[in-house]
Amino acid sequence: MNQNTVTGDYININLRQLGATSIKEFNSVMHIAEFDLGDGLIVSYVFNITRHNKYFLQRVQPYAMIHGKFASDQEIIDFITEDLTRFKNAKNSHNFDTFLLISHLGHHVTENIEKLFLNYNVDSRQLETVQDELEDSLRHILSLFENSPKIELENTKK
Repeated sequence: MNQNTVTGDYININLRQLGATSIKEFNSVMHIAEFDLGDGLIVSYVFNITRHNKYFLQRVQPYAMIHGKFASDQEIIDFITEDLTRFKNAKNSHNFDTFLLISHLGHHVTENIEKLFLNYNVDSRQLETVQDELEDSLRHILSLFENSPKIELENTKK
């Protein structure tokens, strides 16, 4: 049994204890864990165990978000535990559907910018207009950090 199998099994056991409704494993290096938080909210993650026994994690549902590299199996478990706690809380917000819509719109913006860049010759002035609009949106979003109360949940580290 190789190290990837052992560490993958350890993470899978812990994710099941957190309530994973489905865990799929591919070649002992790629794992997909799904959590049903009720009310139609599915949160799922993909993590890969690299050749150097490090981990690469991304959330794929309810929207895609790369969370990057982790040094240990416990870091993966801790991250997912906190992330699920925050999603369980967030789904009770009156703004949750709007938040998901904005997240999906952000994904579509990125997707269409790439399609535009790789397949069309767009006038530079038009691109500058899009850049200005996106910078304005980002500034607005960043200002919300300062003007909104932070959510403090029990059993979270951040």
